[in-house]
Amino acid sequence: MTADPIFESLHPDSGLTPTARRVAQFIHANRALALASSAAELAEQIGTSDATVIRAVQAMGFESLAALRKVLIASLTKPSDPATAMSRTLEDIGADLEKAISGILQTHVEIATALHKPRTQQRLAEAVKALHPCERIAVFGIGPSHGLADYMSRVLKRNGRASLPIGATGRAFADDLVALREGDGVIVMAYGTLYREIALLFREAKRLGLPTVLITDHIPATAVPPGTVIVKAMRGKEEHIALHSATVALLEAIAFGLSAVQREKTMLTLSRLNDFRSQIEQF
Repeated sequence: MTADPIFESLHPDSGLTPTARRVAQFIHANRALALASSAAELAEQIGTSDATVIRAVQAMGFESLAALRKVLIASLTKPSDPATAMSRTLEDIGADLEKAISGILQTHVEIATALHKPRTQQRLAEAVKALHPCERIAVFGIGPSHGLADYMSRVLKRNGRASLPIGATGRAFADDLVALREGDGVIVMAYGTLYREIALLFREAKRLGLPTVLITDHIPATAVPPGTVIVKAMRGKEEHIALHSATVALLEAIAFGLSAVQREKTMLTLSRLNDFRSQIEQF
């Protein structure tokens, strides 16, 4: 098995029929979408039959669609390198402390400026409209983003929205996936590439028909299921340390937007919050 058997199957000498090659090309170009799709769904998108998709997958060298999915998950997993990013950032800034602080603050100013683009505000409005009808909102984040997912979930709950943070890794993520149910909405924070947990989350959200909002820097629409609302978040300079001010601003904008379209419930929940605080102080 080669390092990338999906790409290798596209070689002119691979022996694939024209139809099988068309299936392989679609899977290669839409890996996350392919991971989230059944054979029948892939067939519909490619314009062929599910039996043809299965035969093409086998011709590519896989015993089954499940075996192909394992390779897709591996290809979507890209390890981050925070040490290299920090080293590059420190090298660019130099040894001057005031320059270092000024440089980071200036980057945050540029990030805030980018958020004022009409396209970003339009996407935020689309995100609020997609999530508003949902009975509960799951917020996904891994690593530092998991802390942001917890923060966003708390803000939503105190504003009258049922919410839960998710973002375990490895086998533990199965518990997060099984907690999702029809009627939920999902906010996903994902940067750089779609690693396996996010790809599987999109797959389950698609199966349940859950409205999904993706906050990302580079992940394109072609890599996620159709209908996903994508809001771009600048995270600083390329290959430098990641900054999260844009993500926080976007999350808070979505939370406030959801409160604006549900004012009475928000105010009622905040009133109850104040009552409970008073009771705690008097207890």
